[in-house]
Amino acid sequence: MTLGTDPLRALSAPLERLLASGGDTRLNLDPVTQLNGYGCRPFPRPDAFTFASSTATSISGRAYAAAAAARQSLLRDTAKLGLETAFDRHVEALRSELKHHLGLADTGCEIVFSPSGTDAQLHALYLARAAMGAPLVSVIAAIDETGSGTINATTGRHFNATTAQGVAVAKGEAIAGIAEGVESLAIPLRDYLGTMRPYDELDGEITHAIARSVAAKKRVLLFAMDRSKFGLRSPSLDCLRWISAAAGLDVQVVIDAAQMRLGRKRMRWYLEQNFIVLITGSKFFTGAPFSGALLLPPAFAAQCRAIEEVPAGMRDYTTRSDWPLSLPRLRAALSPQPNLGQWLRWVSALEEMRAYFAVPAAFREFALAQFADVVPRLISAEDCLHPLLLDDRIADDGEDEDLTARTIFPFFVRRNGRFLAQAEAVRIYRALNDDISSLLPPTLPAMQRLLAARRCHIGQPVAVPDGKGGNRGALRLSAGARVVSETWQDDILVARENLRAEYDQIRAIIEKIRLLVRHFDDVAPLYDEPRAGAPYRVNAA
Repeated sequence: MTLGTDPLRALSAPLERLLASGGDTRLNLDPVTQLNGYGCRPFPRPDAFTFASSTATSISGRAYAAAAAARQSLLRDTAKLGLETAFDRHVEALRSELKHHLGLADTGCEIVFSPSGTDAQLHALYLARAAMGAPLVSVIAAIDETGSGTINATTGRHFNATTAQGVAVAKGEAIAGIAEGVESLAIPLRDYLGTMRPYDELDGEITHAIARSVAAKKRVLLFAMDRSKFGLRSPSLDCLRWISAAAGLDVQVVIDAAQMRLGRKRMRWYLEQNFIVLITGSKFFTGAPFSGALLLPPAFAAQCRAIEEVPAGMRDYTTRSDWPLSLPRLRAALSPQPNLGQWLRWVSALEEMRAYFAVPAAFREFALAQFADVVPRLISAEDCLHPLLLDDRIADDGEDEDLTARTIFPFFVRRNGRFLAQAEAVRIYRALNDDISSLLPPTLPAMQRLLAARRCHIGQPVAVPDGKGGNRGALRLSAGARVVSETWQDDILVARENLRAEYDQIRAIIEKIRLLVRHFDDVAPLYDEPRAGAPYRVNAA
Protein backbone atom coordinates (compact mmCIF):
# COMPACT_ATOMS: atom_id res chain seq x y z
CA MET A 1 0.00 0.00 0.00
CA THR A 2 1.42 3.38 -1.01
CA LEU A 3 0.68 6.82 0.45
CA GLY A 4 1.64 9.15 -2.36
CA THR A 5 4.62 11.46 -2.67
CA ASP A 6 3.81 14.13 -0.06
CA PRO A 7 5.46 12.79 3.13
CA LEU A 8 3.94 15.37 5.48
CA ARG A 9 0.47 14.64 4.23
CA ALA A 10 1.23 10.93 4.47
CA LEU A 11 2.37 11.30 8.08
CA SER A 12 -1.05 12.69 8.96
CA ALA A 13 -2.89 9.70 7.44
CA PRO A 14 -4.85 7.33 9.72
CA LEU A 15 -2.41 5.26 11.74
CA GLU A 16 -3.73 1.92 10.50
CA ARG A 17 -3.18 3.11 6.93
CA LEU A 18 0.37 4.14 7.75
CA LEU A 19 1.09 0.75 9.34
CA ALA A 20 -0.02 -1.00 6.14
CA SER A 21 2.12 1.23 3.88
CA GLY A 22 5.69 1.04 2.65
CA GLY A 23 5.63 -2.59 1.55
CA ASP A 24 4.47 -4.81 -1.29
CA THR A 25 1.09 -6.44 -1.97
CA ARG A 26 1.40 -8.64 1.13
CA LEU A 27 0.29 -5.60 3.15
CA ASN A 28 -2.85 -5.03 1.08
CA LEU A 29 -6.05 -5.23 3.11
CA ASP A 30 -9.29 -6.90 2.19
CA PRO A 31 -11.86 -4.06 2.00
CA VAL A 32 -14.45 -6.06 3.95
CA THR A 33 -12.44 -7.54 6.82
CA GLN A 34 -9.40 -5.21 6.85
CA LEU A 35 -7.20 -8.31 7.04
CA ASN A 36 -4.11 -8.79 4.92
CA GLY A 37 -3.26 -12.05 3.15
CA TYR A 38 -1.77 -13.42 6.36
CA GLY A 39 -4.96 -12.95 8.36
CA CYS A 40 -3.71 -9.86 10.23
CA ARG A 41 -4.92 -6.30 10.44
CA PRO A 42 -2.97 -3.09 11.21
CA PHE A 43 -4.97 -2.27 14.33
CA PRO A 44 -5.64 -4.38 17.45
CA ARG A 45 -7.72 -7.54 17.21
CA PRO A 46 -8.33 -8.53 20.83
CA ASP A 47 -11.31 -10.74 19.98
CA ALA A 48 -9.12 -13.32 18.21
CA PHE A 49 -7.28 -16.22 19.83
CA THR A 50 -3.85 -15.82 18.26
CA PHE A 51 -0.92 -18.23 18.14
CA ALA A 52 0.30 -17.29 14.67
CA SER A 53 3.76 -15.86 15.34
CA SER A 54 5.41 -18.36 13.00
CA THR A 55 3.64 -16.42 10.20
CA ALA A 56 2.45 -12.98 11.38
CA THR A 57 0.30 -11.40 14.10
CA SER A 58 -2.05 -8.43 14.27
CA ILE A 59 -0.60 -5.49 16.20
CA SER A 60 -1.34 -5.38 19.95
CA GLY A 61 -3.04 -2.48 21.70
CA ARG A 62 0.21 -1.68 23.53
CA ALA A 63 2.23 -1.57 20.29
CA TYR A 64 -0.46 0.42 18.49
CA ALA A 65 -0.31 3.07 21.22
CA ALA A 66 3.51 3.16 20.92
CA ALA A 67 3.23 3.70 17.17
CA ALA A 68 0.72 6.51 17.70
CA ALA A 69 3.04 8.22 20.20
CA ALA A 70 6.04 7.85 17.85
CA ARG A 71 4.09 9.40 14.99
CA GLN A 72 3.20 12.41 17.17
CA SER A 73 6.82 12.78 18.25
CA LEU A 74 7.97 12.76 14.63
CA LEU A 75 5.36 15.38 13.70
CA ARG A 76 6.67 17.68 16.47
CA ASP A 77 10.30 17.18 15.43
CA THR A 78 9.45 17.70 11.77
CA ALA A 79 8.06 21.14 12.57
CA LYS A 80 11.45 22.07 14.08
CA LEU A 81 13.94 20.25 11.87
CA GLY A 82 12.22 19.32 8.63
CA LEU A 83 11.10 15.80 7.80
CA GLU A 84 14.34 14.42 6.35
CA THR A 85 16.51 15.36 9.36
CA ALA A 86 13.83 14.48 11.91
CA PHE A 87 13.16 11.09 10.32
CA ASP A 88 16.86 10.21 10.18
CA ARG A 89 17.15 10.98 13.89
CA HIS A 90 14.17 8.83 14.74
CA VAL A 91 15.44 5.90 12.67
CA GLU A 92 18.92 6.16 14.20
CA ALA A 93 17.30 6.14 17.65
CA LEU A 94 15.45 3.00 16.58
CA ARG A 95 18.75 1.37 15.62
CA SER A 96 20.25 2.21 19.01
CA GLU A 97 17.26 0.85 20.89
CA LEU A 98 17.20 -2.36 18.84
CA LYS A 99 20.89 -2.94 19.59
CA HIS A 100 20.18 -2.34 23.27
CA HIS A 101 17.35 -4.88 23.42
CA LEU A 102 19.41 -7.46 21.55
CA GLY A 103 22.44 -6.92 23.79
CA LEU A 104 24.56 -5.73 20.86
CA ALA A 105 25.26 -2.10 21.80
CA ASP A 106 28.95 -2.78 22.36
CA THR A 107 29.58 -4.93 19.27
CA GLY A 108 30.07 -2.27 16.59
CA CYS A 109 27.50 -3.96 14.35
CA GLU A 110 25.38 -1.89 11.97
CA ILE A 111 21.68 -2.28 11.16
CA VAL A 112 20.02 -2.06 7.74
CA PHE A 113 16.22 -1.85 7.90
CA SER A 114 13.92 -3.33 5.26
CA PRO A 115 10.16 -3.71 4.70
CA SER A 116 10.23 -7.52 5.16
CA GLY A 117 12.50 -10.49 5.65
CA THR A 118 12.35 -11.15 1.92
CA ASP A 119 13.52 -7.60 1.20
CA ALA A 120 16.34 -8.16 3.70
CA GLN A 121 17.45 -11.23 1.70
CA LEU A 122 17.66 -9.00 -1.38
CA HIS A 123 19.62 -6.38 0.59
CA ALA A 124 22.07 -9.09 1.70
CA LEU A 125 22.57 -10.18 -1.92
CA TYR A 126 23.17 -6.59 -3.02
CA LEU A 127 25.79 -6.03 -0.31
CA ALA A 128 27.55 -9.34 -0.90
CA ARG A 129 27.65 -8.76 -4.65
CA ALA A 130 29.03 -5.24 -4.16
CA ALA A 131 31.64 -6.38 -1.61
CA MET A 132 32.67 -9.71 -3.18
CA GLY A 133 31.88 -9.35 -6.86
CA ALA A 134 30.43 -11.88 -9.30
CA PRO A 135 29.99 -14.63 -10.35
CA LEU A 136 28.17 -15.40 -7.14
CA VAL A 137 26.26 -18.48 -5.98
CA SER A 138 23.48 -18.19 -3.39
CA VAL A 139 23.41 -21.46 -1.47
CA ILE A 140 20.05 -21.64 0.31
CA ALA A 141 19.62 -24.06 3.20
CA ALA A 142 16.14 -25.30 4.21
CA ILE A 143 14.56 -23.98 1.04
CA ASP A 144 11.37 -25.96 1.75
CA GLU A 145 10.89 -24.20 5.11
CA THR A 146 11.66 -20.61 4.21
CA GLY A 147 9.65 -17.83 2.58
CA SER A 148 8.06 -18.31 -0.83
CA GLY A 149 9.97 -15.34 -2.28
CA THR A 150 13.40 -16.58 -1.20
CA ILE A 151 14.59 -18.09 -4.48
CA ASN A 152 13.78 -14.88 -6.34
CA ALA A 153 15.17 -12.52 -3.71
CA THR A 154 18.45 -14.41 -3.28
CA THR A 155 19.07 -14.45 -7.03
CA GLY A 156 18.22 -10.80 -7.61
CA ARG A 157 14.76 -11.26 -9.09
CA HIS A 158 11.48 -9.52 -8.30
CA PHE A 159 9.55 -11.51 -5.68
CA ASN A 160 6.26 -9.60 -5.82
CA ALA A 161 4.16 -7.59 -8.25
CA THR A 162 5.22 -4.31 -6.62
CA THR A 163 8.21 -3.09 -4.65
CA ALA A 164 8.16 -1.31 -1.31
CA GLN A 165 8.48 1.96 -3.22
CA GLY A 166 5.26 1.23 -5.09
CA VAL A 167 6.94 0.40 -8.41
CA ALA A 168 5.06 -2.15 -10.51
CA VAL A 169 7.35 -5.04 -11.54
CA ALA A 170 7.06 -8.50 -13.06
CA LYS A 171 7.53 -11.22 -10.47
CA GLY A 172 10.44 -13.49 -11.36
CA GLU A 173 12.14 -11.09 -13.75
CA ALA A 174 15.72 -9.95 -13.14
CA ILE A 175 16.34 -6.82 -11.07
CA ALA A 176 18.56 -4.49 -13.08
CA GLY A 177 22.13 -4.50 -11.80
CA ILE A 178 21.55 -7.25 -9.22
CA ALA A 179 20.74 -10.53 -10.97
CA GLU A 180 23.62 -10.59 -13.44
CA GLY A 181 26.15 -13.30 -12.61
CA VAL A 182 24.08 -14.73 -9.73
CA GLU A 183 22.84 -18.31 -9.55
CA SER A 184 21.43 -20.43 -6.75
CA LEU A 185 21.69 -23.89 -5.21
CA ALA A 186 18.69 -24.76 -3.03
CA ILE A 187 18.98 -27.53 -0.44
CA PRO A 188 15.74 -28.88 1.10
CA LEU A 189 15.40 -30.28 4.61
CA ARG A 190 13.01 -33.06 3.51
CA ASP A 191 12.96 -35.82 0.93
CA TYR A 192 10.13 -36.63 -1.47
CA LEU A 193 8.37 -38.60 1.29
CA GLY A 194 8.35 -35.56 3.55
CA THR A 195 10.88 -37.18 5.88
CA MET A 196 13.55 -35.04 7.52
CA ARG A 197 16.93 -35.77 5.93
CA PRO A 198 19.81 -36.68 8.31
CA TYR A 199 21.82 -33.68 9.49
CA ASP A 200 25.07 -35.26 8.34
CA GLU A 201 23.62 -35.54 4.84
CA LEU A 202 22.44 -31.92 4.85
CA ASP A 203 25.78 -30.64 6.16
CA GLY A 204 27.63 -32.65 3.53
CA GLU A 205 25.51 -31.32 0.68
CA ILE A 206 25.99 -27.72 1.85
CA THR A 207 29.76 -28.01 2.28
CA HIS A 208 30.14 -29.78 -1.07
CA ALA A 209 28.08 -27.03 -2.77
CA ILE A 210 30.38 -24.40 -1.26
CA ALA A 211 33.55 -26.31 -2.19
CA ARG A 212 32.44 -26.88 -5.80
CA SER A 213 31.51 -23.22 -6.24
CA VAL A 214 34.78 -21.93 -4.81
CA ALA A 215 36.74 -24.39 -6.97
CA ALA A 216 34.92 -22.95 -9.99
CA LYS A 217 36.17 -19.44 -9.03
CA LYS A 218 32.74 -18.33 -7.83
CA ARG A 219 31.97 -16.45 -4.64
CA VAL A 220 29.39 -17.99 -2.29
CA LEU A 221 26.60 -16.37 -0.26
CA LEU A 222 25.32 -19.04 2.13
CA PHE A 223 21.83 -18.42 3.52
CA ALA A 224 21.92 -20.61 6.63
CA MET A 225 18.71 -21.21 8.59
CA ASP A 226 18.35 -20.63 12.31
CA ARG A 227 14.74 -21.58 12.91
CA SER A 228 12.69 -22.46 9.87
CA LYS A 229 8.91 -22.46 9.56
CA PHE A 230 8.96 -25.57 11.77
CA GLY A 231 11.70 -24.21 14.06
CA LEU A 232 14.64 -26.15 12.58
CA ARG A 233 18.28 -25.29 11.83
CA SER A 234 20.39 -26.03 8.77
CA PRO A 235 23.30 -26.50 8.54
CA SER A 236 24.31 -27.69 12.00
CA LEU A 237 26.26 -25.42 14.31
CA ASP A 238 29.31 -27.68 13.89
CA CYS A 239 29.09 -27.21 10.13
CA LEU A 240 28.87 -23.43 10.55
CA ARG A 241 31.95 -23.52 12.78
CA TRP A 242 33.82 -25.41 10.05
CA ILE A 243 32.70 -22.94 7.38
CA SER A 244 33.74 -20.01 9.58
CA ALA A 245 37.21 -21.50 10.06
CA ALA A 246 37.85 -22.85 6.56
CA ALA A 247 35.91 -20.89 3.97
CA GLY A 248 37.91 -17.66 3.88
CA LEU A 249 37.01 -14.55 1.92
CA ASP A 250 35.22 -16.44 -0.84
CA VAL A 251 32.20 -17.20 1.36
CA GLN A 252 29.86 -14.86 3.20
CA VAL A 253 27.33 -16.42 5.57
CA VAL A 254 23.89 -14.90 6.17
CA ILE A 255 22.04 -16.40 9.13
CA ASP A 256 18.33 -16.35 8.36
CA ALA A 257 17.04 -15.76 11.88
CA ALA A 258 13.80 -14.15 10.67
CA GLN A 259 11.76 -16.16 13.19
CA MET A 260 13.86 -14.58 16.01
CA ARG A 261 13.72 -17.79 18.04
CA LEU A 262 17.35 -17.68 19.13
CA GLY A 263 19.12 -16.28 22.17
CA ARG A 264 21.01 -13.02 22.27
CA LYS A 265 24.25 -14.90 23.04
CA ARG A 266 23.78 -16.95 19.87
CA MET A 267 23.21 -13.79 17.83
CA ARG A 268 26.36 -12.22 19.23
CA TRP A 269 28.36 -15.37 18.39
CA TYR A 270 27.18 -15.23 14.79
CA LEU A 271 28.35 -11.63 14.48
CA GLU A 272 31.69 -12.55 16.01
CA GLN A 273 32.13 -15.07 13.17
CA ASN A 274 31.56 -12.21 10.68
CA PHE A 275 28.17 -13.65 9.72
CA ILE A 276 25.40 -11.28 8.62
CA VAL A 277 22.24 -11.93 10.66
CA LEU A 278 18.79 -11.44 9.11
CA ILE A 279 16.05 -10.69 11.63
CA THR A 280 12.46 -9.49 11.74
CA GLY A 281 10.34 -7.83 14.39
CA SER A 282 7.12 -9.48 13.26
CA LYS A 283 7.56 -13.21 13.95
CA PHE A 284 8.37 -14.26 17.53
CA PHE A 285 8.21 -10.67 18.78
CA THR A 286 4.75 -10.13 17.18
CA GLY A 287 5.29 -6.59 15.91
CA ALA A 288 3.01 -5.43 13.11
CA PRO A 289 3.82 -7.32 9.88
CA PHE A 290 6.13 -6.80 8.04
CA SER A 291 9.54 -5.63 9.27
CA GLY A 292 13.00 -6.87 8.37
CA ALA A 293 16.61 -5.96 9.13
CA LEU A 294 20.18 -7.05 8.57
CA LEU A 295 22.71 -7.00 11.40
CA LEU A 296 26.09 -6.35 9.76
CA PRO A 297 29.19 -7.51 11.67
CA PRO A 298 31.81 -4.77 12.13
CA ALA A 299 34.33 -6.12 9.60
CA PHE A 300 31.72 -6.54 6.89
CA ALA A 301 30.20 -3.13 7.66
CA ALA A 302 33.66 -1.61 7.20
CA GLN A 303 33.84 -3.19 3.72
CA CYS A 304 30.48 -1.65 2.89
CA ARG A 305 31.73 1.88 3.57
CA ALA A 306 33.39 1.85 0.16
CA ILE A 307 30.13 1.04 -1.65
CA GLU A 308 28.75 4.03 -3.49
CA GLU A 309 26.89 2.53 -6.44
CA VAL A 310 23.28 1.46 -6.07
CA PRO A 311 21.86 -0.14 -9.24
CA ALA A 312 18.63 1.33 -10.56
CA GLY A 313 16.72 -1.85 -9.80
CA MET A 314 17.83 -1.78 -6.18
CA ARG A 315 16.71 1.84 -5.75
CA ASP A 316 13.15 0.61 -6.30
CA TYR A 317 13.45 -1.41 -3.09
CA THR A 318 15.17 0.84 -0.58
CA THR A 319 15.61 4.45 0.53
CA ARG A 320 18.28 6.43 2.36
CA SER A 321 17.04 6.03 5.92
CA ASP A 322 17.15 2.22 5.66
CA TRP A 323 20.94 2.51 5.83
CA PRO A 324 23.00 3.66 8.83
CA LEU A 325 24.77 7.01 8.86
CA SER A 326 28.09 5.14 8.81
CA LEU A 327 27.50 4.36 5.11
CA PRO A 328 27.35 7.90 3.68
CA ARG A 329 28.38 7.02 0.10
CA LEU A 330 25.69 4.39 -0.25
CA ARG A 331 23.07 6.64 1.37
CA ALA A 332 23.91 9.48 -1.03
CA ALA A 333 22.86 7.32 -3.98
CA LEU A 334 19.36 6.75 -2.59
CA SER A 335 16.15 8.74 -2.37
CA PRO A 336 15.50 10.56 0.93
CA GLN A 337 11.82 9.53 0.76
CA PRO A 338 11.01 8.13 4.25
CA ASN A 339 9.36 4.74 4.62
CA LEU A 340 6.93 5.68 7.37
CA GLY A 341 5.12 2.35 7.50
CA GLN A 342 8.31 0.35 7.87
CA TRP A 343 9.49 2.65 10.67
CA LEU A 344 6.20 2.40 12.56
CA ARG A 345 6.13 -1.38 12.25
CA TRP A 346 9.58 -1.52 13.80
CA VAL A 347 8.39 0.86 16.54
CA SER A 348 5.66 -1.67 17.31
CA ALA A 349 8.18 -4.53 17.36
CA LEU A 350 10.46 -2.69 19.78
CA GLU A 351 7.52 -2.09 22.11
CA GLU A 352 6.95 -5.85 22.19
CA MET A 353 10.69 -6.45 22.79
CA ARG A 354 10.63 -3.98 25.68
CA ALA A 355 7.69 -5.78 27.25
CA TYR A 356 9.24 -9.23 26.73
CA PHE A 357 12.66 -8.43 28.15
CA ALA A 358 11.10 -6.56 31.08
CA VAL A 359 9.82 -9.94 32.31
CA PRO A 360 12.28 -11.74 34.61
CA ALA A 361 14.41 -14.25 32.69
CA ALA A 362 13.32 -17.09 34.98
CA PHE A 363 9.66 -16.60 34.06
CA ARG A 364 10.44 -16.21 30.35
CA GLU A 365 12.19 -19.57 30.44
CA PHE A 366 9.47 -21.18 32.56
CA ALA A 367 6.59 -19.94 30.39
CA LEU A 368 8.12 -21.09 27.10
CA ALA A 369 9.25 -24.43 28.55
CA GLN A 370 5.76 -25.08 29.90
CA PHE A 371 4.22 -24.13 26.54
CA ALA A 372 6.58 -26.66 24.92
CA ASP A 373 5.35 -29.31 27.36
CA VAL A 374 1.60 -28.66 27.28
CA VAL A 375 0.86 -27.84 23.63
CA PRO A 376 2.20 -31.08 22.07
CA ARG A 377 0.15 -33.06 24.58
CA LEU A 378 -3.01 -31.14 23.64
CA ILE A 379 -2.35 -31.80 19.94
CA SER A 380 -1.63 -35.50 20.49
CA ALA A 381 -4.80 -35.95 22.55
CA GLU A 382 -7.06 -34.93 19.65
CA ASP A 383 -7.98 -37.79 17.27
CA CYS A 384 -8.27 -35.58 14.20
CA LEU A 385 -4.80 -34.06 14.68
CA HIS A 386 -1.42 -35.67 14.14
CA PRO A 387 1.78 -33.91 15.30
CA LEU A 388 4.57 -33.61 12.75
CA LEU A 389 7.57 -35.29 14.35
CA LEU A 390 10.70 -33.17 14.10
CA ASP A 391 14.25 -34.42 14.37
CA ASP A 392 15.74 -31.22 15.70
CA ARG A 393 18.78 -31.53 17.90
CA ILE A 394 18.54 -28.21 19.68
CA ALA A 395 21.91 -27.45 21.23
CA ASP A 396 21.40 -26.89 24.94
CA ASP A 397 24.65 -24.96 25.27
CA GLY A 398 23.20 -21.91 27.00
CA GLU A 399 23.54 -19.73 23.90
CA ASP A 400 19.78 -19.65 23.28
CA GLU A 401 18.91 -18.77 26.89
CA ASP A 402 15.12 -18.70 27.37
CA LEU A 403 14.57 -19.77 23.73
CA THR A 404 16.09 -23.23 24.09
CA ALA A 405 12.60 -24.76 24.29
CA ARG A 406 10.67 -25.44 21.10
CA THR A 407 8.11 -22.72 20.29
CA ILE A 408 6.58 -23.93 16.98
CA PHE A 409 4.33 -27.01 16.92
CA PRO A 410 3.23 -28.24 13.47
CA PHE A 411 0.50 -30.80 12.96
CA PHE A 412 -1.56 -32.43 10.23
CA VAL A 413 -5.36 -32.53 10.24
CA ARG A 414 -6.91 -35.94 9.67
CA ARG A 415 -10.32 -36.52 8.09
CA ASN A 416 -11.87 -39.85 7.10
CA GLY A 417 -8.61 -41.61 7.86
CA ARG A 418 -6.30 -39.44 5.75
CA PHE A 419 -4.29 -36.26 6.22
CA LEU A 420 -5.64 -33.15 4.55
CA ALA A 421 -3.80 -31.98 1.46
CA GLN A 422 -2.24 -28.52 1.42
CA ALA A 423 -5.23 -26.88 -0.33
CA GLU A 424 -7.64 -28.45 2.18
CA ALA A 425 -5.50 -27.34 5.12
CA VAL A 426 -5.57 -23.78 3.73
CA ARG A 427 -9.38 -23.88 3.88
CA ILE A 428 -9.31 -25.03 7.49
CA TYR A 429 -6.81 -22.26 8.27
CA ARG A 430 -8.97 -19.56 6.67
CA ALA A 431 -12.21 -20.78 8.21
CA LEU A 432 -10.57 -20.90 11.66
CA ASN A 433 -9.89 -17.18 11.42
CA ASP A 434 -13.49 -16.31 10.58
CA ASP A 435 -16.95 -16.46 12.12
CA ILE A 436 -18.43 -19.58 10.49
CA SER A 437 -21.49 -19.90 12.75
CA SER A 438 -23.93 -19.01 9.96
CA LEU A 439 -22.55 -21.79 7.75
CA LEU A 440 -23.34 -24.62 10.16
CA PRO A 441 -26.64 -26.47 10.69
CA PRO A 442 -29.29 -24.62 12.74
CA THR A 443 -29.45 -27.60 15.11
CA LEU A 444 -25.90 -26.98 16.31
CA PRO A 445 -25.78 -26.69 20.15
CA ALA A 446 -25.41 -23.14 21.48
CA MET A 447 -21.88 -23.65 22.88
CA GLN A 448 -20.64 -25.04 19.58
CA ARG A 449 -22.19 -22.11 17.74
CA LEU A 450 -20.29 -19.74 20.02
CA LEU A 451 -17.12 -21.69 19.28
CA ALA A 452 -17.81 -21.48 15.54
CA ALA A 453 -18.03 -17.69 15.84
CA ARG A 454 -14.65 -17.43 17.59
CA ARG A 455 -11.86 -16.19 15.33
CA CYS A 456 -8.73 -18.29 15.78
CA HIS A 457 -5.50 -17.23 14.10
CA ILE A 458 -2.68 -19.78 13.84
CA GLY A 459 0.33 -20.31 11.56
CA GLN A 460 -0.40 -20.82 7.88
CA PRO A 461 -0.09 -24.39 6.59
CA VAL A 462 3.29 -25.44 5.22
CA ALA A 463 3.41 -27.91 2.33
CA VAL A 464 5.04 -31.25 3.22
CA PRO A 465 5.57 -33.87 0.45
CA ASP A 466 3.32 -36.91 0.77
CA GLY A 467 5.43 -39.29 -1.34
CA LYS A 468 2.77 -39.45 -4.06
CA GLY A 469 3.58 -36.25 -5.92
CA GLY A 470 1.35 -34.07 -3.76
CA ASN A 471 1.62 -32.17 -0.49
CA ARG A 472 0.02 -32.46 2.91
CA GLY A 473 -0.61 -29.23 4.80
CA ALA A 474 0.94 -28.80 8.26
CA LEU A 475 -0.70 -26.11 10.39
CA ARG A 476 1.23 -24.52 13.27
CA LEU A 477 0.56 -23.42 16.83
CA SER A 478 3.31 -21.11 18.02
CA ALA A 479 4.37 -19.29 21.15
CA GLY A 480 5.18 -15.65 20.53
CA ALA A 481 6.61 -13.07 22.91
CA ARG A 482 3.14 -12.10 24.09
CA VAL A 483 2.63 -15.55 25.64
CA VAL A 484 5.24 -14.30 28.11
CA SER A 485 4.67 -10.55 28.32
CA GLU A 486 0.87 -10.70 28.56
CA THR A 487 0.79 -13.41 31.24
CA TRP A 488 3.51 -12.07 33.55
CA GLN A 489 2.50 -10.61 36.92
CA ASP A 490 4.59 -9.90 40.01
CA ASP A 491 2.35 -12.38 41.80
CA ILE A 492 3.68 -15.66 40.35
CA LEU A 493 0.45 -17.51 41.17
CA VAL A 494 -1.49 -15.03 39.04
CA ALA A 495 1.09 -15.36 36.27
CA ARG A 496 0.73 -19.15 36.26
CA GLU A 497 -3.05 -18.81 36.15
CA ASN A 498 -2.70 -16.47 33.17
CA LEU A 499 -0.61 -19.12 31.42
CA ARG A 500 -3.34 -21.69 32.00
CA ALA A 501 -5.76 -19.30 30.27
CA GLU A 502 -3.49 -19.42 27.20
CA TYR A 503 -3.90 -23.20 27.10
CA ASP A 504 -7.67 -22.79 27.36
CA GLN A 505 -7.48 -20.73 24.18
CA ILE A 506 -5.48 -23.47 22.46
CA ARG A 507 -8.06 -26.03 23.56
CA ALA A 508 -10.76 -23.84 21.97
CA ILE A 509 -8.75 -23.67 18.72
CA ILE A 510 -8.42 -27.46 18.65
CA GLU A 511 -12.14 -27.86 19.33
CA LYS A 512 -12.94 -25.50 16.47
CA ILE A 513 -10.70 -27.54 14.15
CA ARG A 514 -12.61 -30.66 15.22
CA LEU A 515 -15.85 -28.84 14.41
CA LEU A 516 -14.52 -27.82 11.00
CA VAL A 517 -13.46 -31.38 10.21
CA ARG A 518 -16.95 -32.63 11.11
CA HIS A 519 -18.63 -30.00 8.89
CA PHE A 520 -15.87 -29.76 6.27
CA ASP A 521 -18.23 -30.25 3.31
CA ASP A 522 -20.47 -27.41 4.51
CA VAL A 523 -17.68 -24.92 5.16
CA ALA A 524 -14.71 -25.70 2.90
CA PRO A 525 -16.25 -24.68 -0.46
CA LEU A 526 -16.67 -21.13 0.82
CA TYR A 527 -12.96 -20.91 1.68
CA ASP A 528 -11.64 -22.22 -1.59
CA GLU A 529 -9.91 -19.75 -3.88
CA PRO A 530 -10.06 -15.99 -3.10
CA ARG A 531 -13.22 -14.38 -4.34
CA ALA A 532 -15.07 -11.10 -4.03
CA GLY A 533 -16.09 -10.68 -0.41
CA ALA A 534 -13.69 -13.40 0.85
CA PRO A 535 -12.51 -12.89 4.43
CA TYR A 536 -8.95 -12.40 3.18
CA ARG A 537 -6.70 -13.47 0.41
CA VAL A 538 -4.38 -16.43 0.67
CA ASN A 539 -0.61 -16.00 0.31
CA ALA A 540 2.23 -18.48 0.75
CA ALA A 541 3.13 -19.17 4.37
